[in-house]
Formats: sequence, C-alpha cells, structure tokens
Amino acid sequence: MPTTVNGEALDQELINQEFSQIKSWHEQQSQVSCCERDDEFLAQAKENVIGRVLLSQNAQTAVPDLSDLEIDQAIEQLKKDYGGEAQFFAQAGVGPDEMGMVRQQVNQNGKVDKLVRQISQSVDAVSEEALRAFYESHIDLYTSEPRVKAMHIYKSLRQTEDKEALFQACCKQRESLVSGSDFAEIAKEFSDKPEEEIDLDWFKRGELMDEFEFVAFSMKVDEISPVFSSYHGFHIAKVTDRDPAKAQPFEEVKEKVLEDHQLERQNAELKSYIEKLRKSALIEETPDKDEDESSTQTP
Repeated sequence: MPTTVNGEALDQELINQEFSQIKSWHEQQSQVSCCERDDEFLAQAKENVIGRVLLSQNAQTAVPDLSDLEIDQAIEQLKKDYGGEAQFFAQAGVGPDEMGMVRQQVNQNGKVDKLVRQISQSVDAVSEEALRAFYESHIDLYTSEPRVKAMHIYKSLRQTEDKEALFQACCKQRESLVSGSDFAEIAKEFSDKPEEEIDLDWFKRGELMDEFEFVAFSMKVDEISPVFSSYHGFHIAKVTDRDPAKAQPFEEVKEKVLEDHQLERQNAELKSYIEKLRKSALIEETPDKDEDESSTQTP
C-alpha cells in the first residue's frame, strides 16, 4: 500500500534499502537471523524514510538555494569520492548531458545538510559532570572486549572413514596432554594443521568459528579442553592466557565520550524536529489500484 507524505509518494526502493541496512545491523549485533522481526524492521525503515522526506520538504522552503560555487564544489567532491568523473557518472546512473538534473539533486541534498547542521548547532555545551554521567551510563561503549590466547590441535574428518577411531586417538592425545606433555610438541606431531597455525595468538568473540570459541572462552588459563567436534573435524584446545573486559579510564576516552554525547543529543534534537514536522504533515496510505479494484468487485 503506497504511502504519500504531503502528496509526495515514498520510494519503495528506498524503504527496502533502509530495511536491509537495519536488519543487517541487528543480525551483526546478535549474530543470529532476525527473520521473525522483519515486520518491525520494515516499519522502522518506513518511519526513517518518512522522516527524511519531511526534512527534505522542509529544507526546500526553509533553506536558501546553494550558490553555483557550492554546487560545483559538492560535485567535485562527489567525483573524488567515487574515484573520478567516469566512476561518478557510472555509479550515479547519469551521463554528462544530465548535469542539470545532477545539480538540482546536489542543491536539494545540500539544503537538507544545512538544515540538519542548523538543528544540530542548537545543542548547548556540556558540563564535565554530564559527560561523566554519560560515560557511566554507557560504560559498555568504553569497555574493551574480552580476549583469549589459545593453542589448537585439529584432526580432519576428511582423512578417515573411521570417525570413532579418530575420536579415540584424539582422546589418547588429550590424556597425554593432561598428564603434562608439551602441547606444542604434541600438536606438531599429531595435528593436521601446519605448525604456524598451532598457536592462535589472541582473538575476540566473532573471529573464529563458534564451536571453538564457545569452548575456549569457557576455559581457564592452562586448561586442556575435552575433545570436541565441529563440521570439519575434532579439536583440542589449550588456553594460554586471558585478557578480561576492562573499562577504559574516563580521562583516556574523554574526547570520544564528548563526541558520542554530542551525537546522541544532536540525534535527539533531530528526532524532536521531525516529530514537530510530522504533526502538521499529511501522511496517507493509498490503496494500490489492483487492491482498490478487487475491493469493489462483488462475489
């Protein structure tokens, strides 16, 4: 069902692109599929696009046009960003004979950027006390991720048809390791990985396969893991060091805290501005032509 904002139809492709970005971000954060939240993400994408359309409409009347020099400079910057004039035209999907349309779009986008800067500049300076309070309430942003340093023995399932025999062989090697044998020496003789891949050095969550990380991050320093399996084969791990999550001192991240605090306040100001525009806007859901015709048919 198409949506119009003050008579301007929303571009469904823009909504779809925004939806993909929102969903991808959530999937990366949770490291799981978010298909069950698609309706929520689609609604959020639509609201975001509506907000941008309202800003664009308001900017066209509230902000003066850019000067020819400003437009020229903006186009030159775009060409640099795209890696040259040819790449710019290719990515933009336009040709040199359509520069009038390009200049018009650059002018519109520039006016929106100016409006957003004007809204953001209304944010007042912040006190040291407020910054410290923000730091404490957002401490996760300034806390390092835990790391583990480990060594690894790997036996591939591709090199045997007797999985049970390979498992028992791994168990025997683990018993030797638990009894005090040198992990690196056993790994050199027994592992299917080359010597340079025995010591995995430091790693954080999300850098190795889940099966290995789940085990490694549950272990203590110098602990030998049980024999565990993955799709690829059997594994034995030894954690040689751990680096727990640590909050960075306020003074070391003060500039970053200030930047994050300002950004949060600017986003809040922008959201409030859009909400005011929305109160006076005419936003309508228009039935598709096919839907309208089908609703008038008699059974």
